[in-house]
Amino acid sequence: MLTNKNPTPYSQCAVLTISELLMQNNYMKGKIGAYLCIAGIITAITVSNCATARRNDFSKYNLSLKDTLSIFLLNNGKGHYFCIPIQYTGDYQIAGFEFDKGNILIGDYDILLKRDRVNISVYLNETADEEGSSAEGFKLIYLEKNGKVSVSKMAEPLAMKNNPQRMLNHYYIFIEKHLTDNEMKNIINKYEKGNVSSRMSVWYDMTIDNEKQNGSGILDDFELYNGLALAPAFFPVNLNFFKTKYLQN
Repeated sequence: MLTNKNPTPYSQCAVLTISELLMQNNYMKGKIGAYLCIAGIITAITVSNCATARRNDFSKYNLSLKDTLSIFLLNNGKGHYFCIPIQYTGDYQIAGFEFDKGNILIGDYDILLKRDRVNISVYLNETADEEGSSAEGFKLIYLEKNGKVSVSKMAEPLAMKNNPQRMLNHYYIFIEKHLTDNEMKNIINKYEKGNVSSRMSVWYDMTIDNEKQNGSGILDDFELYNGLALAPAFFPVNLNFFKTKYLQN
């Protein structure tokens, strides 16, 4: 008679003792429990990620700001932010700009504007007309991000100062407040509750023709609006540079 010296796994199972069977059963239960635990963790992570994606998805609304051209709510593809464009046009030189403080009040939700939480850029066109309609000819003369200055040329002599033609200096100052997901969520919450009445203020100091002028500022009221409050085609001509910089891809 031939003897099977290499029994199959089934033959090995067939000759296991009861205690060995119990040990194997407990081992399998432990493995199954581990599998279920891992599957539960994976499911929890997946659900959590989906919930986070839903929580940060603001595409349900296309919010803009109504009844104002002093402040805009924009999206650069990376996130939402407020942009406050400030303009000065004349035959004088602004040799310094220093942001002090401000706030944006959405309903009763107050977003403070602090120097180390905003971006500031200043552009100058030395060949502007009285309407400030040009979208070209601007050069960056000041740049500050979160309180850190990287470009500072405002006090440098003007290149066109001795030009005999009647041309004005057009200064464009942009103040940007980039919003966190939580801030944007709170803004949407105010809109959903009907708290759309809003207002803004910014305060800053300037040096004009070597004279320090403290306490300058802008205040304006506006409303949250779902949709396009005003088409850029109807903006006044002195916003042409703003449109070129922020509204064109």
